[in-house]
Amino acid sequence: MNRKIIPIALSAALTLALPVPMLLAHGDAVPQAVDTTGLPDLPEEMAKENPWRAASGDLLFRAVEVGAKGFNSNCARCHGLEAISGGLAPDLRFLEANDFGDEWYLDRVLHGYEQNGAVKMPPFADIFSQQAVWAIRTYIETRPDADEMAAKTDEIHSLLDKVKALESGADVTTAGAVADELDAVNDQFEALSGAPRAVTVLAQAAHILRADPARAAVAAELIAGSLRD
Repeated sequence: MNRKIIPIALSAALTLALPVPMLLAHGDAVPQAVDTTGLPDLPEEMAKENPWRAASGDLLFRAVEVGAKGFNSNCARCHGLEAISGGLAPDLRFLEANDFGDEWYLDRVLHGYEQNGAVKMPPFADIFSQQAVWAIRTYIETRPDADEMAAKTDEIHSLLDKVKALESGADVTTAGAVADELDAVNDQFEALSGAPRAVTVLAQAAHILRADPARAAVAAELIAGSLRD
C-alpha cells in the first residue's frame, strides 16, 4: 500500500495555516472534557508514547470508543469527521504510530498551536486527562483507508444482513462465527498510521457479538451507521 506519511517536522503539511469556515465545521467549538469511564488509570506523569498501542480485547475497543467520542466533540470541527480532513487541517490518520508521531501529537494537544499570533488550535492540557489524550490517539491511529472501506460496501452490506439475522436470538457459537467473518474482513484493512491494527466498525461489531450475542442489534446499527455516512 502507498502510505502518505506525515513528516514530523513542523512543515506546512502539519500546520493549521488557514482558518476553518464555520459552514464546514463539525462538533463543538468549545473544548470539552472526555468521559473516560471504563479505561484503566495511568500514572500521573504523562507518558511519552501511546501506552495502548499494543492493546487488545476490551481495552482496545474501549479506548477506541472513548477516543471517537472525544475526537468528535473536540477535534472533528477542524480535522474532519472520522478524522478525514477536508484539507484545511492535517489529516491525522497519517500521523505515524510511533514515538515521533506521539511527540508531535502530544505537543499539539497539550500546548496548542498559534500562527502569527492567531490561535489555530487551543491547548488541551488542562481539559483532557491522560486517559483522554491517549484514547483519542488510539482512535486516530487505528483509522483505515475510507476509500478502501467504500470499495467493499457490497461485502459489508452482506455482513450487515448476517448480523441482523442474529437479532431474533443466537447462541454463542453462531454469533461467534459471524464475528469471525467480520474480523476477517476488518483484517483486510491497514491502519493508515502504520499502527499494528486497523479498527473498523466491523471489528467493533465483532467484539460486541462475542461479548454478548443478545446485543446483535447494537452491532448491526454500528455497521449500518457507517454505511449511511
